[in-house]
Amino acid sequence: MQTTTTDITTDNTRSYRRVFLWLPRAGLALLCMAFLLVPSCSALYNFDGFPLKTISQGQVNGQVLQYTIMGLQNSPRTLEFDIPAGSEIQWARTYVGVWGGTPRYTGWVQVVANGRDYGQVKLYGQDDKNPNVWCTGYGVYWTAWDTTGAVQNGHNIITATTSQGLPESKLDGRIYGVTTVLVTKTPGGPDVRYWILEGNTNLHGTGWSGDASATVNDETSAQITVPDVTGSPHANLTTIEMTSTKALPDYIQFNGQDLGLPAAQMAGYPAGVTDIADETSMNAGYYSPVKSRYWDIEIFDVTNQLRQGSNEVSFLRGRDLNGDGTISSTGDKPEGEDYLHPVFAMLTLERASSPSSAVTLPASGAATATGTDLSIGRLDVTDAYSGENATITATLQNLGARPATPVTIAFSVDGEIIGKQQVTVDASGIQQVTTGWQASAGSHTVEAAVQVSGDSDTSNNLLQKTITVGSLPDLEVSVDAPHRPGAAEPTQKSPLPVEIGISAAVLSLAAYRALHRQPPQGKNSNMRIISVLFILMLVTAALPAVIPATRAADTTSLYLLPVNVRNSGGSDAPAFDVTIYLDGEKIATKTYNDGLGAGKEISAEIPIHATPGSHTLKIIVDEAAKVKDGNRNNNVAESAYVFP
Repeated sequence: MQTTTTDITTDNTRSYRRVFLWLPRAGLALLCMAFLLVPSCSALYNFDGFPLKTISQGQVNGQVLQYTIMGLQNSPRTLEFDIPAGSEIQWARTYVGVWGGTPRYTGWVQVVANGRDYGQVKLYGQDDKNPNVWCTGYGVYWTAWDTTGAVQNGHNIITATTSQGLPESKLDGRIYGVTTVLVTKTPGGPDVRYWILEGNTNLHGTGWSGDASATVNDETSAQITVPDVTGSPHANLTTIEMTSTKALPDYIQFNGQDLGLPAAQMAGYPAGVTDIADETSMNAGYYSPVKSRYWDIEIFDVTNQLRQGSNEVSFLRGRDLNGDGTISSTGDKPEGEDYLHPVFAMLTLERASSPSSAVTLPASGAATATGTDLSIGRLDVTDAYSGENATITATLQNLGARPATPVTIAFSVDGEIIGKQQVTVDASGIQQVTTGWQASAGSHTVEAAVQVSGDSDTSNNLLQKTITVGSLPDLEVSVDAPHRPGAAEPTQKSPLPVEIGISAAVLSLAAYRALHRQPPQGKNSNMRIISVLFILMLVTAALPAVIPATRAADTTSLYLLPVNVRNSGGSDAPAFDVTIYLDGEKIATKTYNDGLGAGKEISAEIPIHATPGSHTLKIIVDEAAKVKDGNRNNNVAESAYVFP
């Protein structure tokens, strides 16, 4: 039996609270949060946020360490910790959570690690495009720095500072917490495999959408593929959520099963109600609780829920306990958080240390090992148009121990090798390798393969796809009338009364200003609730004079919007987004990561929330113009509809 130690403090002094975790079976060497690699694409502001995605994975004989200060406080915040002697630091990452106030406020955040200044990173709010900044909601920032080159064995000092209080900055600038995570190789350490996910999803109810459409975002999920569960590994799931509030129920599930302990303090609730994000960290059963204002780190034992293949982790801001169709965050018995931000998840499996050459055969017959296991996880081709230089991108994934020597990625088209790249496998376990190709018209089979000696599972070393090359793609979007789920007939188009648009704009602006008058600690304050209700009462009293009889009620309902995208061009289109606007407000974005083949079309019914009555819908395909489109004139569909 081993011990896991985690250093946590809730202030920015040098005093620490040390808590110990005694694990069953072999025990996990040192569980925590972990290092994440900055994504290759820039992060853009999105009100509903960014779903969690796997961006780091691998295997190490050693430890994963976590050092954290947490709980919303003024800038600056200083984190101090000691890394055990004899550890080989393979990678390290420092995260800072920042409260902006509104997405319109701008400022900066800065990290200094052991005297190394990483410089000021601008926080642009709704205009943010920084690759290490994820901004959502009303200005909730999750920021990251690669501090591998700065941390060291022995004592470490890391300070995070924001522009809080400076004359030129309107940014609120308070810091939710600072955490540094490390993966270290330790002689004789246990065999630890891990999958790390990062994002910043804004789960929120109708009162927190920030626009007249009153959208909701109740749940977010992510998939983790575990190829091998032989040997009964111990499994732990680590999660981080920001903007949490005590006494508002919320849930985390793993493979459909609720995690954590029932909320004993919430008397009168049905059995099974939990309050995971309760401003108290480490109270899921492992550690002694640690108070952490608007920040929650938990570690769950998911050994019994783990399964080979796809595993799902889900975050729910609440549940509809009374069956009225909504998740309320007010009243005597609130049903969920008003808003909540999951930003991190990590699944870790541990077995006893074993030789890297050891190979076992599970019941499925697929070879597995504790040694090298490389795979091509994704294959993308961009700019593959007749006569142009295309780019082929292979995503190399390390599912096992990191190879000590470079490996080769071979690219081929129609069975002929067009290029080879020698790469050193990245410490993150996920990296992109590219090559160029002079595209020619026609149908082609593109292939990428990783070549490495001693790979324990060669079945995932190769990936191929068939593409069509010709003239430029031509993405065209069309939309049918929105309808309620299960409705026999869709709604009909109608002119949009100007008065409705004016009323909606007044209501949106008034509610938005009232909701943002208080910082995060006031999000449940009676004064703000009274202010919003008063505004709604005044505006609602004037609406009957301008809203036609077709508008049955001033409450939001769920509708399905049939959206069709067609590629009438001669080449396949790469990944693109479809953006939905309701009365001028962006309410939804659907991403088509696999793009769309030449001459093909794809349809989807996108759920949206709106009040009954007349609204204008605007749907844009590839709004960011990332796709070379032969005709952008048909990328927008706009019409007015009556929502029943």
